Amino acid sequence: WDWVVTYPINNYSVALNIGAYEHISDRYGDLPLDYYVLPEDVDKAKEQFSQVKPMFQAFEHYFGEYPFKRDGYKLVQVPYAGMEHQSAVAYGNHFVNSYYPSRDWTGVQISPRFDFIIVHESAHEWFGNAITAADVSDMWIHEGWGTYLECLFVEYMYGHADYLAYVNAEKNKVRNIDPIISPH
Repeated sequence: WDWVVTYPINNYSVALNIGAYEHISDRYGDLPLDYYVLPEDVDKAKEQFSQVKPMFQAFEHYFGEYPFKRDGYKLVQVPYAGMEHQSAVAYGNHFVNSYYPSRDWTGVQISPRFDFIIVHESAHEWFGNAITAADVSDMWIHEGWGTYLECLFVEYMYGHADYLAYVNAEKNKVRNIDPIISPH
């Protein structure tokens, strides 16, 4: 198999996913959308991954064209929650909305409307993969932008009142348990 990445890539964005995948092909304008899922999940994936195009509309509205257009966009089914690998997002949210196993990630009845992993991990294509920090101790910047793009997605799709409810509910996720910058 040959896999080509035509853009510079930071090494935390590299992953190997090996399995008996079925390939589902789609397009968003001239951008190829490729989904790799286990054979028993093809129908669930086709339904759940229909959320990709509205997610692209929202993010491109705010931040411009998808930054890895030559390499396309992929979702690859994995046995863990997910990760923002450059142009091939790892997806393990069990084809449900919100953030598995929670049915209401934020507690305000908005997160059950969309797949958290598709939205949050794809947000990192703009912030985390196209624009990245110099040091792993600055990952909070990536995650902060990912969370902010979730909120903008909610506003774009459901309106300003839902945006305010969602962003305020995100405050409950802040724990301040550990320092942001790790000791070196």
